[in-house]
Amino acid sequence: MKTPAEHDNSILATALEKAAKHICTTRCGLCPHAAMQYPCPHDCTLDTMAWECWMQFFLDRAKS
Repeated sequence: MKTPAEHDNSILATALEKAAKHICTTRCGLCPHAAMQYPCPHDCTLDTMAWECWMQFFLDRAKS
């Protein structure tokens, strides 16, 4: 098994997107703000997809 440093960034981005979509589905389509009181990274619009907010949530968690 490859370590995270050996994975291509596009593969990691795809994996993150799939994980975010999976979590969004298991949370009944709720965004992290509604599910966990996580502050929204930007203003939501009708075009905002909840899984995109989950991706940002995980990216922020990885940086801290």
